[in-house]
Amino acid sequence: MTSPAPSRRASEMPHYVRSDLRIKPGIELVQLSKNESAMPMQPTWLESGMRAASAAFAYPDAECKLLRQAIAETFYLDDQRIVCSAGLLECLQTLALAYLDPEDKVVIPEHAFVFFRHVAQLAGAEVKLVPERNLRVDISSILDAVDKSTKMVIFANPGNPTGTYLCKRCIADLHSRLPSTTLLVIDEAYAEFVREDRYQPLFDLTDAGNVIVLRSFSKMYGLAGLRVGWAYCPGGVVDYMRRIQIPAIVGSLAQAVAAAAVRDQIAVHSFKRDMLAIRRRFVDRIERVAGISAVESETNFVLLRTRSEAEARNLDEFLRQRGIVLRRQMAVGLGDCLRATIGTEEQMNFVVSAIVEWCSGTEG
Repeated sequence: MTSPAPSRRASEMPHYVRSDLRIKPGIELVQLSKNESAMPMQPTWLESGMRAASAAFAYPDAECKLLRQAIAETFYLDDQRIVCSAGLLECLQTLALAYLDPEDKVVIPEHAFVFFRHVAQLAGAEVKLVPERNLRVDISSILDAVDKSTKMVIFANPGNPTGTYLCKRCIADLHSRLPSTTLLVIDEAYAEFVREDRYQPLFDLTDAGNVIVLRSFSKMYGLAGLRVGWAYCPGGVVDYMRRIQIPAIVGSLAQAVAAAAVRDQIAVHSFKRDMLAIRRRFVDRIERVAGISAVESETNFVLLRTRSEAEARNLDEFLRQRGIVLRRQMAVGLGDCLRATIGTEEQMNFVVSAIVEWCSGTEG
């Protein structure tokens, strides 16, 4: 029996590879592969969600007015330039469909989040991967690749899966040398984890008219299950994104909890201090282990580098036998690496102990 043929777009799109959570049967899963946050749901956030749930019979506010106001007041922004989305993946897809045509070119760092490539391909654009330098976004490589057909440059800052960070001065320099017709999209999903003495907000760069800054509630705020992201855009970009975006895509409960969370910066900063301390202790212990190096991170994860792809595969299998799931990085050209999300102190101590045990076995 003949079935309807899928579109060429669907046929040519690669699968987005999700985390493989298979472990040895009968043991507890320690899931540290998705960069989910250990930030606990605060009682006031939960109360806001329960109030919103009582009105679940009604469609959500398509404009996300209260959430946009909460974001704007917290970060001193213009709420009219904020577009809320059902997570950053949906935001990226909306941007790609709003601005990319077939034959347009998108420049992306070689080790960047693989979904950047997917959304560009979905829109029919050509993807140009450029080298990084020491696992950091390289401004020179990006500029060398940009030409008159380059419609968009996308990268994450801090990077995923590298965790490395590019200062505002470097990004401003990159922007100043891009054509005004090229859109610079900066994914700041992990920006709130950057140490205060290093981070400088990038929102003012959007005043130039060709810069977009993306943020997420899935990481620092621990709301991955509610799927909320947002973009801070030039005014003209907002109109075109809303033409493409599915109306009322952010649910009422998600809007209410996210609005309460972003206003609760005391709880957020308290969690951040604790997480940074756990990350520091984890990295310090890993650095004493022969055969494994930890890339200095400004996020809620750490990239662990082994001596070869075979060793990374062997370590991954060893950890799974103990219930620990990290994330392999073959899709972005880092086959010798695993990415470890920072969980609780107990979880990270368990991971280090398992890695030490593995190293003892390989050295022996």
